[in-house]
Parts: sequence; C-alpha cells; structure tokens
Amino acid sequence: MDDELHKQQRQKQLEAERSERKVRGEGQTSEELADELTSRQLREGLDLLEAAVHVPTPSIAWFDQQIAATQSKRKSRLVRDLVILWIGAMLLFYVYYLTVTAKPVAFLSIQAAAILVPLAWLILRKQVDSHDTN
Repeated sequence: MDDELHKQQRQKQLEAERSERKVRGEGQTSEELADELTSRQLREGLDLLEAAVHVPTPSIAWFDQQIAATQSKRKSRLVRDLVILWIGAMLLFYVYYLTVTAKPVAFLSIQAAAILVPLAWLILRKQVDSHDTN
C-alpha cells in the first residue's frame, strides 16, 4: 500500500515537473529542479503525516478553566504572603517596643514564643506531610 502511494506521488511529481519545464522553457538548472522537487516532496510528506496523525486541540473553555485556576492559586498565595509579611512586621515592631521599654514580662513572652512557635510548626508540618503521603 505504501509502495503504491509512493509511486502515485512520484508520478504526480514527475508530471508537475514536466509541466513546469514546459512553462518555463527549460530555464532552470538541474540543481534548482532538484531543490524544487525536494521541497515539494517534503511538503507532500508533511501533508500526509498531518492527515494521518490528528492531534486534538483543547477547547477554549478548558484554557479559560486553567487560567482561572492559576489566577485563584496566585491570589491565595499572594494573600498568604501578605499575611505573613504583616505578622512578621508586627512581631518586629513588638520586639522593638519591648527593647525600648525594657519590660521583663515582654522578654519572657518573646522567649516562650521563640520556643513554642517552632515546635508547633514542626508538629503541624509532620501532620501535613503524613496526610500528603496517604
């Protein structure tokens, strides 16, 4: 089947080449004819390949859905980052205030937070990791 198809294509190419020679009056060199024949063969081969292999393009609704999902993820990440930034800034101002006023109760609360916050973070992180693996 492929041989027959190839023979038919070759026959069409030869006929097209003959008709072009007649129209041009044999003004081209053999190299130019070979280049044209090669480019024609490539075009026809690519057309056959394109006809044989159909790759479906996703619908516009799918692209819109992907864009909306990405935007919502970015928005939630932005809100989370802004909350972390504000909390960090407030903690820095609090520490600055405590160092300026020199209150012992404040220093003890900072030390307690410095111990409890990382412990809580580690415990929550382990719980999240265990849920992700299941």
